[in-house]
This record gives sequence, structure tokens and C-alpha cells, in this order.
Amino acid sequence: MARNGTANRLSETVTTEKPRGKEDLTGQVFGELTVLRRAEEKKNNHLCWVCRCICGKECVVAASRLKNGHTKSCGCARRRTAANRRDLTGQRFGRLTALYPLEEKDASGKVVWRCRCDCGNETVVAVGSLVRGLTKSCGCLRQEVSSGMHDHMHYRDDTCVEMLERAQRSYTENKSGFRGLFLTKDGLYRATITFRKVHYHLGYFRDFDDAVKARLNAEQQLHAGYVEAYRQYQEKAEQNPAWAEENPFYYNVRLVNGEFSVSKTRL
Repeated sequence: MARNGTANRLSETVTTEKPRGKEDLTGQVFGELTVLRRAEEKKNNHLCWVCRCICGKECVVAASRLKNGHTKSCGCARRRTAANRRDLTGQRFGRLTALYPLEEKDASGKVVWRCRCDCGNETVVAVGSLVRGLTKSCGCLRQEVSSGMHDHMHYRDDTCVEMLERAQRSYTENKSGFRGLFLTKDGLYRATITFRKVHYHLGYFRDFDDAVKARLNAEQQLHAGYVEAYRQYQEKAEQNPAWAEENPFYYNVRLVNGEFSVSKTRL
């Protein structure tokens, strides 16, 4: 009796077992894909499933490719990786020129680029926002359009005088808490400044106050110095147009042994 009962239970177990290849993957997650339902069509005689990618797109994937990990997205992951690896150095996106990628990534894991705006300000932008044209300036373009101030700005040497003045009073939203400073993985503060489309590296600093001091000194020489020289030149040019024709405005900067050397129009 015991043998017959055991045989019956084994028989029941065998008959209720699902056939190979007929498992239900509905609701399971493979990489960035969530299985929705079994597909009606087959690929090369392989059972396929309709999946929704994390990006929102639906795709049909063979069950074998899901289970062995060969397919983990609709293809968007590969495209994102390719975009992240692109070298954008020197490329322009609207008013922005890509300078260099940062070590840190954004919340979605995408590469973030340090960019210089035509107004002279710098900003940090995710690679996707650049290549898709979602971000075209440091924010100055939107402000100009909303305030109608573009026609009242003064541009010289690829530099907006008004924006230089504004940049000296504003802080950027970065991890260091101060414009032009970036906190590295080593805990050092990297100080930088951009002037007339030239990017200057001011050094690495362990102390935050020393980094801020280096940045402020550079601003005083490049940004504030330029604005002051331009305003003085404009005042004299308005008083003496003939002199201005013979003496064009210039404000040239060189970094020599870690120190800025400035030459400008003699008033």
C-alpha cells in the first residue's frame, strides 16, 4: 500500500510539472526590461516575449536572450553608453562650448560635462541634455528672452560685459558650494576660471578657503579687471571718438608661472 501511494504521488508530481520552454516570464525583470506578455510571433522558431524597457519603449525579445542576459534593454542602454563615451571637447551646443567631462555622474548615471557659455559663465550639463539640444546656455538665454535685455547688452571679444558683472555676484550649484570650484574624489578642490573662451586651471587646494581665494583673485584680474577697463575705455571713447578710432580696445591675458599678466589699451 505504501509503495502504491508513493507511486501515485510521484505520478501526480510528474503530471503537474510545466513542460520545458513553457515557463511564464510575465512580470519578471531582466536588466532594464520588464516582461509584459508572451508574443504571438516567434523569432527563428524561438519563443518570444513582449517587454517594456525602463525608457518606456516596448520590444519583442527571445526568451533565451532574456534568460542568458544577452538582451537587457530595448537598445537605449547601448545608445546611452555610446553617448556617454563621446568626446565633446570643444564642440558647441547653442551658446555652450563643452570643456571637459567631470568625474562625477548625474542621478541617472550619465556623464556630466563642464561647459563654458558665450556670456563668460560656466555651467555643468548632462551629456544627454547637450546632444539633444535641451540645454543651450548657462541660463542667460532664458533670462534674456524673458526680460528682453538682450538688445541692451555689450559684447566684445566674445565676452558679455553685463554677464561678467553678474557672474561675480552669483554662486553656481555644485558640490563645492562656490563657483569655479570642484570637489574631486581625493577630497581636493580644483579651481578653474574661463575668460574669453580660454579655460584656466588655477590649481588643486586641500583647504576650501585657499581655493576660494585663488578663484576670487583670478576673478578680480580677469572678470572685474576686464569690466573696469571696458567701462573706462567706453567713457573716454564717447568723449573722444577720434582717439577711439586710433586706439581700439584690447585686454589681453597670459598665464605665466601661475600668475596672470594683463595688457590693455592705455588711456
